Amino acid sequence: MKSILKFSLVFVTILSSISLCAQGRGGEGKHNMFGFKAAATIFDIKTNNFNTVAESGFIGGLATRGDFYDNWDIQFGINISNNKLKVEAREIPIVTSIEEIEYSLLNAQIHLLFGYKIFWGNKRLDNKFKLTAELGPVLMINSKMKMANEDKENYIIEETLITAKELTDVTPINVNGLVGLSMGLSRLRIFGHYQYGFNNFLNKLNKIEGNTEKFKGHVSMYQFGVLLYF
Repeated sequence: MKSILKFSLVFVTILSSISLCAQGRGGEGKHNMFGFKAAATIFDIKTNNFNTVAESGFIGGLATRGDFYDNWDIQFGINISNNKLKVEAREIPIVTSIEEIEYSLLNAQIHLLFGYKIFWGNKRLDNKFKLTAELGPVLMINSKMKMANEDKENYIIEETLITAKELTDVTPINVNGLVGLSMGLSRLRIFGHYQYGFNNFLNKLNKIEGNTEKFKGHVSMYQFGVLLYF
């Protein structure tokens, strides 16, 4: 855990420096804004190893935004997210009926996004309608997944030989890509974003002693929310 905290602190410092330098290219300090983000999420794990059901959660945090170059702006933010999903499992393989086990995942996210202004009132961040396409990397640092019902720890995940408890141990540091749109006024915007994980979110399952399966899965998350700048 200490190594994860150190890594995240260094990453935050680097991205903060990049963000401040890039925003300075906008020409005027008034182009830089600070705000709050709140959104609903739909979280899932894209995998062929077992069946999942996407569930809703929430995300919130802090964000900065400023002009970068010409029609581009840049965003830097730190968020906390609590996501949920369900996974199919059985108490005893084949014999019992399939049940859905609910998991939750608490994570911190650091993002650096570049936005292309598709439509804007003018090049200043005034109170005219704006539409921006956004994309960039997201660093996600998360805990183990937590079961909603620990009485089902020994259930077998459907189509596998691992237990529901073993599935809780996922990759703690993940790198995602984000794409989406935001629209609204300078100080108030609504947005829709999609994140996809580049690395194997289920890689730690491949290290279970005696496991012969090859587990592979990627984070998939939709976000729909609002940004309020000051």
